[in-house]
Amino acid sequence: MRRIKARPAAVMEQHKGINIETLYRTQNERLKRFIQKRIWSREDAEDVLQLTYLEAMRCQERFIGGSKPETWLFGIAANLTRNYFKRHYNQPPLDEISDALLSELQGEAEDDPGVLVEHEIILKHTVDALATLPDDTRSMFELIVDAEYSYQDTAEHLGVPVGTIRSRLSRARQMLKSQLGM
Repeated sequence: MRRIKARPAAVMEQHKGINIETLYRTQNERLKRFIQKRIWSREDAEDVLQLTYLEAMRCQERFIGGSKPETWLFGIAANLTRNYFKRHYNQPPLDEISDALLSELQGEAEDDPGVLVEHEIILKHTVDALATLPDDTRSMFELIVDAEYSYQDTAEHLGVPVGTIRSRLSRARQMLKSQLGM
């Protein structure tokens, strides 16, 4: 039978709860850089930073001292960052074209026929590049772009994990960029 060593009372008292204010003073800049390296949008990174402290305050009584308080805090930030990517990248971002933007784009083409010709050339090169992709990748693109399936729906339709969809899309984007000289 294995004996478990009891922790001294001073150590147990030290780990009874966490002082979030002290963590904020000592770790905020490091934590902010940690999050910003992973989330490029400054506003979203700031939101995740705030959520990290809120979650730490909410769960501070559950801290049992199995790690340093700053390690625990960074773990919370890592989990929230992971959740951010699951939430924001499960579906492709769709930007709506406003009437003003559409008018501006149409105005450019009407004012300068060269712009219209240039856009047609780019479109033809893009369509030709898409035609060189493997059939399964092209059908995946059709589901996501034409049928407006989410990554999750596409994965279910094709019978593959959502991570496979993401990796195939990443490889396809790289192939298209290299073919289009981007």
